[in-house]
Amino acid sequence: MQEKYLGIDIGGTKVMLALVSSDGLTLKRDRIETRAEEGPRKVVERIVESIKKTVGEVEIAGVGLGVPGPIDFSRGVVTLAPNLGWKNVAIVDLFSEKLDLPIYLENDALVAAWGEKTLGAGKGFENFIYMTISTGIGGGLILDGKLYRGAFGAGGEIGHMIIDPAGPTCGCGNQGCLEALASGKALARMGREALEQGRWPEGPSPEGITGSTITNWAKAGDQPSIEIIDRQARFLGLGLTNLTHILDPQAFVLGGGVMTAADLLLPRIKEAMEDYLMPGYAERLQVLPAKLGDIGGALGAAMVARDFGSKK
Repeated sequence: MQEKYLGIDIGGTKVMLALVSSDGLTLKRDRIETRAEEGPRKVVERIVESIKKTVGEVEIAGVGLGVPGPIDFSRGVVTLAPNLGWKNVAIVDLFSEKLDLPIYLENDALVAAWGEKTLGAGKGFENFIYMTISTGIGGGLILDGKLYRGAFGAGGEIGHMIIDPAGPTCGCGNQGCLEALASGKALARMGREALEQGRWPEGPSPEGITGSTITNWAKAGDQPSIEIIDRQARFLGLGLTNLTHILDPQAFVLGGGVMTAADLLLPRIKEAMEDYLMPGYAERLQVLPAKLGDIGGALGAAMVARDFGSKK
């Protein structure tokens, strides 16, 4: 009989859960609001309620948990998760109080990367970089077929590579990070700037401009929005170029909400990379959309529990 693993992906706005068989088949799934402002203990309690409702009496071999931010793996502690407002949260202990199961903690972008490696667009690649482009920008590195955490559990923070030192202020406090220039938040900022410049004479209120609206308008053919996507793509292409020159991956797999405009964005990113890359790189490098969608992190967390749980 196939063993079953539970994957939990805790995000800033939602928590995704997936019950997955050891051969990668999704058996059950659920989605709940994070409501991080209630505090980590309340969040965990509601996740456990969702688990009981979704999974029932099914026997689970292990639980994979994806959480944003740097992690102290030796203590099972999320050291800093700005999108959740959490600092030094002993998340494994909180779950262990409620669940008599092995809990395997990992960074959320890394579990999403492993999901794409085992079940999605990253199949067949031993060296690739997963990038999620949504409200912020995160990354997960698969190097030589292994999850790459870095020396202190903070590897893969590719959204905070500095692209333009004179650029806008990032949430991390630095100027001109890739996240500040090319994330969903950055799209919204560029949209408000375009509105102030009169690009939409009968446009919306500033409050009505978000990353999602810019993306949707661009897909519908709105020229100012397409120009914003062009700028975003140039910044992303520059960031991916830097990573290529450092790590020489086989591929990039791009996910996140902004990739709903993949048909517009991907060709522009590739064009920018062709302009920036040294000769020879572009011909052998693939840039692909992620396949697993918003459940990818939960699926990847389950697969991390399957593949690495006994080694942690």
